[in-house]
Order: sequence, then C-alpha cells, then structure tokens
Amino acid sequence: MASCSGSSCRHAGGTSCACACGGGNHGAKGRIGWALALAATTPTPHQTTEACKARRAQVKARREVAEIQEKLPRTARKPRRVDATRFFEATRTVEIVDWLVDHPTETAQLDWMADQVGRVCGDTLQAAPGRHRRLADHFWCDVVAALIHVLDEATASFDELPNAVAQITVPELSSRTWHAVRTSRGTSYGNAPTTRARSHAFHRDTRQSRDAAAKLTEETLGKAVEDLVGLILRGAIEGSHLTFDQLILKLRILAILLCPDPYSHAAVWNYGVVPLLKLGIVIRARDYIPRFVALFRTLWRWKP
Repeated sequence: MASCSGSSCRHAGGTSCACACGGGNHGAKGRIGWALALAATTPTPHQTTEACKARRAQVKARREVAEIQEKLPRTARKPRRVDATRFFEATRTVEIVDWLVDHPTETAQLDWMADQVGRVCGDTLQAAPGRHRRLADHFWCDVVAALIHVLDEATASFDELPNAVAQITVPELSSRTWHAVRTSRGTSYGNAPTTRARSHAFHRDTRQSRDAAAKLTEETLGKAVEDLVGLILRGAIEGSHLTFDQLILKLRILAILLCPDPYSHAAVWNYGVVPLLKLGIVIRARDYIPRFVALFRTLWRWKP
C-alpha cells in the first residue's frame, strides 16, 4: 500500500495532496478509522486517541459551518471558496463519520475498499515512480465516481450485482469505467465555480493533458482502473450478494472521502454528493441552511 509522509494526510481536509501516497490515502482511511474508534465498545489506547481527535475535528467543523450561516450575506449568489471548503469538511468529518458509526457493517466494507485504493495506488507508483502528484490530482476519486456512473447505468437491466456480472463481465465493466475516467479527465479542468480566469489558480488545460505532460501514460492509468475495479467488484460479489444500490451507496461515500476538493470535481459532485443530498441519507445537510446548499446548484462551472 502507498504510504503517507505524515499522519495528517489520512485525515486531510485540504484541497490538495502532495505526499508520497499519491492521493491513495487522502482523507478516507483516517475518517473511517475515526468511525471505528467512536463505535468501539472496548477501545484500544490508539482508538481512544483517535476518538478524541474525531470529536475535536467535529466540534471545529460544526463551529465553522455555524459561522458561515451567520455571515453569509442575504444577497449571496454563490458560495465563497472558504464556504465550500468548510461545507465539504463538515460533510466528511461530521455527517459521514456519524453515519459510519451507526453502520458498522458498511464501515468495515468501506475500510476494505479504501485499502484496495491504497494497494493499487502503491502498485501504480512502483510502475510510474515520481508521479504521485499527478495521481493525487483527483485520479482515485475519478475512478470511483466513474464506476458509480457505470453501475448506475447497469441498474436499468439488473437488480443484483452477481446477475449483472453473469451478463456483463468484470473486464467489460472495467473497460467502461476506464472510458468514463478518460471522459472525465478530458473534460475536467479542476476549476471551482468561483475561480476567476485571471486567478493564478485557474487551469486552462485539462487533467488529462496534465497527465500526459507528466508522462503518466494511458497504459499505466488504464491498468490502475482495471485493477481497482476488478478488486472492488470481485470483493463485493464474493463477500455477499449485494444489490446495486448497496454497493453504489458505499462507493458514493468513498468518492467523497477520497476527493481532496469536491467543489472543483464535477464527477464527485454529480455522482457522489448530489445523489446523497437527494436521498437525504448520510448527507442530510440538517446543519446547513437550505439556501446555502442551493448556492452550489447554481453557477456550477468547470470549463474556462
């Protein structure tokens, strides 16, 4: 598994990842660990420490969201960058962690899935050393979001995952996912809706073109997609007879946990955040004023 250069990466709340893990651990494993620690009836000393960290992080996230609600102007037409960062931090650290605490089976399954991301990321970095910054540019959450998209389409014909795999092979599902990843990276610039064209942070080239410039080949990326999708689907099939809805729910949560910055990643917003907001589970947005959430649905732009 890819290793982090510091423990903070596992709990990362920032909008970028530059450590040696290549984004394979960014944010996901730490928050899943928090949920396991908070749910433990006889916690280990390490879990006790992690539970304390989780509670402190949740208090901070709630406080910052409350500040946003107090200071958000009535005339606001779109959220500020800091508003978006705090919104998603609270989503991951408060609502998702609390939901995982109440759903231990799902937490264990998500923990396994996050391990597979780290495992494939480690293998990819061995094949393409020095490319950790490019992989950390939303590649792993791109893969998970693309898999959600592919499985969403498959639900029209099949109710349960094993039935689908009997008709559509895992390699074919992997191929469809890779096509979706290529489309996403070929149309995603990484610009948040509020990023101005004159800003130094504004990207004029796609993530796909930046991958190519860094000599991160399609062969390498395609194999990473094939390996990760194969591990997740075969694990889901062998572990239990999951319905599509059960698997997709876990993948939506994983995409949000992995994504360094959902505000600048259309695929995670469309296939992760929005469906959970509509379902009213996991992300209930009960602590956010409706108008604040509505701001994210307007003026959503990723292209220059």
